[in-house]
Amino acid sequence: MSISLREINGENFHEVISLKVEKYCASNLYSLAQAKIYPDAIPLAIYNGDVLVGFIMYGIEPRDNNEYWIDRFMIDEKYQQNGYGTKALQILIETIEQDKSHDKIKISTNPENTIARKLYARLGFCETGELHDGEALMILKY
Repeated sequence: MSISLREINGENFHEVISLKVEKYCASNLYSLAQAKIYPDAIPLAIYNGDVLVGFIMYGIEPRDNNEYWIDRFMIDEKYQQNGYGTKALQILIETIEQDKSHDKIKISTNPENTIARKLYARLGFCETGELHDGEALMILKY
């Protein structure tokens, strides 16, 4: 497994917007449109070697005390249950943790998405008991 996070550009745009996941996630096309409107959002393609397997978007949220948020995260349905999501999140967390002017990362998911909640908990995110836009809020302090 050789997971990397890469810029989305003209060469991989159509493939990124074609990724699919059954439920719980906004479309990647919608997320890329948001990134255009909100310049603090950083959308990235998740690759295993040269194979596109997922999408992640993060950034500092100026409307939330300039906290880091992982806004979107998905692994295409064909590539789930292979550890790609865990590794991609670990890479992103390590990247964010280099910014010593912050001390936490927020993420949220549909309360019914037990697989995601377990994954986030394994990586150190703690449930807050709060809902953010109807989703279960989790925080990782570093």
